[in-house]
Amino acid sequence: MKDEGIRMTFYWIYDLPNWLLGVLIVALFVGGSVAGLLLTRPLTRRLVGATSEHNDLVNYFFAAVGVLYGLAVGLIAVGTWENFSGIDNQIAHEAAALAALYRDLDGYPPPLREQLEDKLRDYTRFIIEQDWPDHRQGEVNPEGNRALERFENEIMQFEPAKEREKIAHAEAIRSLSAVVEQRGLRLQSIGTGLPAAIWYIVLIGAALTIGLTYIFWVEPLRMHVLLVAMLATFIALLMFLTAAMDNPFRGEFSVSPDAFRTVLDEVMAPEPGPSLAP
Repeated sequence: MKDEGIRMTFYWIYDLPNWLLGVLIVALFVGGSVAGLLLTRPLTRRLVGATSEHNDLVNYFFAAVGVLYGLAVGLIAVGTWENFSGIDNQIAHEAAALAALYRDLDGYPPPLREQLEDKLRDYTRFIIEQDWPDHRQGEVNPEGNRALERFENEIMQFEPAKEREKIAHAEAIRSLSAVVEQRGLRLQSIGTGLPAAIWYIVLIGAALTIGLTYIFWVEPLRMHVLLVAMLATFIALLMFLTAAMDNPFRGEFSVSPDAFRTVLDEVMAPEPGPSLAP
């Protein structure tokens, strides 16, 4: 709970457009790094003198720390992307399960078939219009579970009489189980994100990596500032990429309900009734 509370304090960044979030992160890293260089340069002059004789020694430490930090951040970014892709794929599976369940309803006799199709269509529309806005706020709308439970109760009350109805009923129950399972997985993944401890390590590592560049003595000063700014920009871009993908349901770069829209528009579209002759 404490870890979740710490993460929630930073959720406001997902209310910003991606371009603004990227610019803000880069500006903070570059501005802070350059300011740190200018503040520590007099101290470096007193400690090692205004000479580049120690640069080779510092370079060994910087290379080791840079490689380890770059590897760690790269692995975290890749893991975050795989997590994002996995949830996106999971959403596609849930939409496919809904489509399969809707098709299985063809084996039910009217008017039950039309009633079940309408309920499933309303449920899919609920996911798009109600569930998703709540997911973007990290919340779960309990009405979705209740709607799916009402659909399940109605379909379970049906007693098939014909062989065709028995086959369709068995397939529908199997598809319904898949829908319930996939919905549960989606709700569990709403709060997915990197633990606060990992973010602390990433940020402290960035500070140490950039801080090592202050020990170098580079003349002229503008060249040193340029090098520090470039390193800070690169690290900031990795921070932005990781942050943008960290919470798959939040922010501009997030999983979308497009798979459900496709099912609603192409699979669940009600068949047009017979036209009346003039």
